[in-house]
Amino acid sequence: MLTAIGCKLFFYSNPSRENKDDRMEIDFLISKKAITSRHNISPIEVKSSTGFTTTSLEKCINKYSTHLAQAYIVHTGDVKKDGNYLYIPLYMVPCL
Repeated sequence: MLTAIGCKLFFYSNPSRENKDDRMEIDFLISKKAITSRHNISPIEVKSSTGFTTTSLEKCINKYSTHLAQAYIVHTGDVKKDGNYLYIPLYMVPCL
């Protein structure tokens, strides 16, 4: 769906063995067309179950927050805004 709306997809992985705080994996990084006062890179995590954690996304935001725009979590529930995250259902991915 992301490539269908013209997004160039990137994946981020840091398998650091030295520092567990640097260890993270982000499903997708997309570059939004509109540049705001912040940067236009948005991290996206995809979660398929109702019980999930956002540890990698939290680490990413804590480390790179000055370089990121809105962070998204694609999940099986309804739309909601919670702190730094915008939770969206799968069918809303083309709206990004």
